[in-house]
Amino acid sequence: MQRAEIQQLLKQKPFQPFRVVLSDGRDFDIRYPEMNLLARTYIKIGIPEPNGSNPICDHLVFVPLTQVIRIELLPSIAAS
Repeated sequence: MQRAEIQQLLKQKPFQPFRVVLSDGRDFDIRYPEMNLLARTYIKIGIPEPNGSNPICDHLVFVPLTQVIRIELLPSIAAS
């Protein structure tokens, strides 16, 4: 996966949530761009607390970019 593609998605305004699908079958939804750290060869994906009313990072998952096989766009969170 191209680092530039992920960087563009993380910086997009307004933000469009997306899913990162890995070669080992795992996937991670990126709904809060500020919880993620994109480096040259990896991304640290912030996993929010379950059932939290305010998005707070519970833990991080280290993912080498070589494991990312595709990105899927998710529906935007509608403002209520």
